[in-house]
Amino acid sequence: MPSFAERFLKLAESRSPLCLGIDPAVELLQQWGLPLDAKGLGRFCDIVIEAMDDRVAVVKPQSAFFEQFGPEGMQELARVVAMIKDRGALALIDVKRGDIGHTLEAYADAMIGPNSPFGGDAMTASAYLGFGALQPLLKKAADRGAGVFVVVRSSNPEGRALQDAKLADGRTVATALADDITAFNASVTTGVGPIGAVMGATMEGTAVETLASLPNALILAPGIGAQGATFDDLARNFDDAVQRTLPSVSRGILGKGPNVADLRKSIELHCDQARRMRG
Repeated sequence: MPSFAERFLKLAESRSPLCLGIDPAVELLQQWGLPLDAKGLGRFCDIVIEAMDDRVAVVKPQSAFFEQFGPEGMQELARVVAMIKDRGALALIDVKRGDIGHTLEAYADAMIGPNSPFGGDAMTASAYLGFGALQPLLKKAADRGAGVFVVVRSSNPEGRALQDAKLADGRTVATALADDITAFNASVTTGVGPIGAVMGATMEGTAVETLASLPNALILAPGIGAQGATFDDLARNFDDAVQRTLPSVSRGILGKGPNVADLRKSIELHCDQARRMRG
């Protein structure tokens, strides 16, 4: 099977590099006039999938908004992942898991790969327990042609104190993580590797040098729209890395629902902006 990176880069050319976030938060379900239960969640997902059709390369369901409805919500997560893949897009499950040893292997077995219960093509992860602790997940992703996006520089300002903290060698924590990702990818491929980085689209200052430490990784860039970043910001700040970037938008699009036509129009607009971002 082609790697996650290969599949994304191909889809980004034929569709759009846009990563559409499916974030069925309570306030959105209320805004859409849907019941606050698994049935409302399912209807929400049906509308989004109908509106997106075959326009985007990647869809990113946020697991927390499914987990909040218990076992039935998790059944909806598995169902929406299957619908995403049926439409030829890649499913990136946003779970930000981080643990050690067998626990992390279990998360990998649950979330990624064609034979996993949730069937994700990729997932997000947190490295707070150390990049080395992620090895079981990273290796399984590489073996399965899946992807993992490690949070390196988040879009929320609260993360900067930790992410910009300096190590003894003078590198920031974020840049050290970027270097670790680059080394892992280089150990398994000569091209763009299976391990990507979450780099907020709102980045500035020291984050620019962190991005330069990720020459062989995909970049998941949240923060467009509701958090203040624009596609123009990405084109300006990400330089050549923009060709490997998944610009992620959720609330900026989902706020146009529940009318399918309005939602589709918003998706098409963001798809066009994401294409122009690449030049």
